[in-house]
Amino acid sequence: MTSAQAIKQLVTFRIETEEFGLPITDVYEIIFVPQVTSIAKAPESIVGVINLRGEIIPVIDLRIQFLREPIKSKKQRIIITRSQGRVIGLLVDEVKEVLRIDENSLEPVPDTIVTTQTAYMRAICKMDNRLIILLHLDHLLNKLEINFIINEVEKREENIP
Repeated sequence: MTSAQAIKQLVTFRIETEEFGLPITDVYEIIFVPQVTSIAKAPESIVGVINLRGEIIPVIDLRIQFLREPIKSKKQRIIITRSQGRVIGLLVDEVKEVLRIDENSLEPVPDTIVTTQTAYMRAICKMDNRLIILLHLDHLLNKLEINFIINEVEKREENIP
């Protein structure tokens, strides 16, 4: 992971009215939502898998991850990235833009809101009238979700001819 001070550009996206960001260096690509194949008994936030150029990639619905109701929308996109050494897709409501940021606009997450449930927050970027939450990808998924990806999704990938 890059340090918060080294971040120069963010890919920003929306979940409901909240804005989130990822360092551009953490984003491999952004794709339209293809057919997602569901997996029985998967953790709720893992809505299924996609086949991207022969690679099976688990898709995490960030709306569900952040305790929101799932939706379907033409603006939704999947951001291909990596968490805990695994390639994953993040289903988001809308990808907004790529922003060039001033390193001084990054603030640490206030101690008063730091919990195990908010460990996914890496920093908060203040820009004009906006607050953008930078995601800490290695803290986004819990042990149940990452173990499911390791044990089920990667097993399925090995069985593809």
